[in-house]
Amino acid sequence: MLLIYFDMIKKQKNNGYCKVINQQTGRLKLIKHYKDGFLDGKIVYYWDNGQIRLIGQYKNMIRTGVWKTFDSNGELIMEEDYTKNKNILEPKQIILLPI
Repeated sequence: MLLIYFDMIKKQKNNGYCKVINQQTGRLKLIKHYKDGFLDGKIVYYWDNGQIRLIGQYKNMIRTGVWKTFDSNGELIMEEDYTKNKNILEPKQIILLPI
């Protein structure tokens, strides 16, 4: 079961960081940022052991920049590079690393 906290960084509604805590472990599971009600900014998703599982960036609900995926030991297993291309963001390059 997960417990969700929404910490406001501004007084406006739908702006701020959302933290998801795993109630069984008490550990942080996910942190993401909202701007005007949309995902906008850094997102970090964690394994149950506390290691980072995924890290990336959103701009108006669309992935942007380099996204990295890690295994449960913290080893990088994939990178995705999203770049702007005609009003949509598409993966430019996907790199799969050996496990």
